[in-house]
Amino acid sequence: MNLQQCRYVEVIARCGSFNQAAKELFVTQPNLSSSIKDLENELGVQLFIRSNMGVRLTEDGYDFLKYAKRIIGEMDLLEQRYQSTFKKSFTVASHHYDFLSVPLATIAQHFQEDYQEFQLLETTTKRIMEYVASFEADLGIIYLNEENKHILERAIEHQDLEFTSLGEFPTRIFLRRDHPLATKTEIAESELEGYNQVRFRQEKSGLNFDEDPLEVQHNQGILYSNDRGTVMNLLCATDAYASGLGIVDGFIKEQIVIIPLKDSPPHTLGYVTSKQKKLSPICSAFIQEIKKSLSSHQEGLDLDRA
Repeated sequence: MNLQQCRYVEVIARCGSFNQAAKELFVTQPNLSSSIKDLENELGVQLFIRSNMGVRLTEDGYDFLKYAKRIIGEMDLLEQRYQSTFKKSFTVASHHYDFLSVPLATIAQHFQEDYQEFQLLETTTKRIMEYVASFEADLGIIYLNEENKHILERAIEHQDLEFTSLGEFPTRIFLRRDHPLATKTEIAESELEGYNQVRFRQEKSGLNFDEDPLEVQHNQGILYSNDRGTVMNLLCATDAYASGLGIVDGFIKEQIVIIPLKDSPPHTLGYVTSKQKKLSPICSAFIQEIKKSLSSHQEGLDLDRA
């Protein structure tokens, strides 16, 4: 099996005819038919049903084409990568932090001459590290605390990654503005008993990769979501609470209140990069913009406390 045969299958399926596909591919119909027959013999399955009305994919053919299109797509991207007009892409994998939007928008403007695509992938801890380790993301944003530190450090080392701190932040509680606890200046964990908790859904990996700083209480109701907007909607619609580092910007701050958790241990926010890849200028610039955003956020918290 080779890439050319994958392309043959794609074109034949689209044209519905060996003759028409042969014309589009600039090959003879007998050679095209022979190549597909060789592929079917190699795989041990029939890819097409031939008839006087043309050809159509079998169930095995549909399954083959699904995977073949992925390969073809990746090869097309690889070919485009080395065309003179190609512009690079920059990807960040992160937990659900809206404060990253301004740094990303800033570097998108500064690097628009050389970069065309700028992506922020909001996902789980496990996937963040996998994206960075496989070079699908240029860097990842995660946090360490006493609960997950040793597990994450082992995972980081195992995947040949490096963690760099961006600062330490205490746990804060997220509530709707008219929540019964919303007027407090700080909240003890015992005061949260009886309230449901909203949490981000993580993979069932067998490891403690939880993104939420607070643990689930005994017999506590849990509302799970893997979408930040849904989490905020659940908070606004219920008396449930969420926990996080409290680094929130934009319109979300107008919908909820963020209250410090009493006696909260600090959490270390940071970024992970691959040890096998030198930090690029755009990564360095993005990190500097994050530091500016975090510094501005900390100053805002200090003013709120004052």
